[in-house]
Amino acid sequence: MNELILKIQELANRCQAILDTMRSTDVHALRGPSLKTKIAYERQARQLLHRTLHTEGGLFAVVQTTARVSTFRKRLVALEHFLGSEQEQLTREMSAPVIPAAEILHLRFLLHLKHLQALQRLRQKGMAGERAKRCSKRQSLAGLPANWRIVLCKRAIGGRYLFSLIVLALTGCRPSELVHGIDVWRGKDEVTGKLLIHFRIRGAKVKDSQGQPLRTISYDFNDPHPLVVVVNELLDTQPEPRVFAQVRSAVNLTVEIRRLAHSLWPKHKQPITAYCFRHQFAADLKANGDDEATSRGLGHISAETRRLYGTAGQASKGHRLRPLRIEVERPVKPRRRGPCTKRRNEPTQ
Repeated sequence: MNELILKIQELANRCQAILDTMRSTDVHALRGPSLKTKIAYERQARQLLHRTLHTEGGLFAVVQTTARVSTFRKRLVALEHFLGSEQEQLTREMSAPVIPAAEILHLRFLLHLKHLQALQRLRQKGMAGERAKRCSKRQSLAGLPANWRIVLCKRAIGGRYLFSLIVLALTGCRPSELVHGIDVWRGKDEVTGKLLIHFRIRGAKVKDSQGQPLRTISYDFNDPHPLVVVVNELLDTQPEPRVFAQVRSAVNLTVEIRRLAHSLWPKHKQPITAYCFRHQFAADLKANGDDEATSRGLGHISAETRRLYGTAGQASKGHRLRPLRIEVERPVKPRRRGPCTKRRNEPTQ
């Protein structure tokens, strides 16, 4: 029995050494995932490990069955967290005063080591299969009419999402930010005396060094854009000077957008989602010539991120949005200049 215990201890040390070499030293990673994320990791890891029972090549082959880099990486992270928890559980059982089933614990450690070795190999080798071509949501804008946002909002007349769609178009907000709720009101500018329409957005994806907690996008009261005119008319009918735009479910909002878009453009190849409004908003701001305003409007603090969104060439000709002011809480960090970074006056692809 003592010899078996020594073998178990040796296996435990080997497993722990593999985990130590793989674990990230990133500060954010050290904080650990949320409870909800841990549950998702465990579910995904168990599914992957169950599939190894019916897949030749074991865990390595199972994890490689994807063409998406993001899915591959998520599988690795899920397995790392799950196997880390498994290591803690096995170590506790090994440290008990009496090990009632040492033979079974030995077999469990052997299987655990096999899974860790497969994970280590996956991290070293990377994704082996052919990678799917990444499809950006801004590609969905290709082929749509210049006034597609206006047309889609008109199709939504009579439905419960009309005002939410208009706010989505005028602010480029994330669907989750509409779930938080967006304040809309009119007020005079203290400096110019102009009457403005304000949209105040509570930012999503906000951390200590990421995102804008609050941003306010303001339009001139006399802006002739049809969607601004509709908001003005709505505010005229309200007993209170401030209204609140909100949806219960970001998923349901996207489902409705897909439905409306398909009814309007059934032959359009790319799906139209809530994020298409965000890409179109970014394209309009870029075409207006103020790069930092684009970052502020999207709720970013890093200027690097705006390159992932719509291009100036995709701006709505004749229907471009022109916010008068975009205010945020945090300064925007400028883009890093390097040999591969385009200069501002170079054409955008």
